[in-house]
Amino acid sequence: MSITMGNAKAIDIHADTLSRQETIRVDAEATRSKTSWPIKENAVDKDLFYIFVYLRTEEEIKHNAKSEYFIVTGREIITKHLIKPWKMPGIPYSSLKKQEYEERWDKLPSCQ
Repeated sequence: MSITMGNAKAIDIHADTLSRQETIRVDAEATRSKTSWPIKENAVDKDLFYIFVYLRTEEEIKHNAKSEYFIVTGREIITKHLIKPWKMPGIPYSSLKKQEYEERWDKLPSCQ
């Protein structure tokens, strides 16, 4: 597994799988607000896994609120039209706050 650093890249994590003997690619995005994660449709890779993290506000963190994780495939982003045209295109928190995305670590293949 390798992790890239900084904001100027498309892939944050590369990991080798046990069962498929291939490399999976993961892009992680985080926010402290319940608005949206900025992402443009033409930037979505159907073969990429996306992890969207709601880190919580400072006040929520003081009260021990845990971060929320949403695991989505690029294919889901495209086929389910998750990107909405706000001021900046992005995926709203409300679109991901569903059982099919929340804490769905099972979508990721087993990794070494």
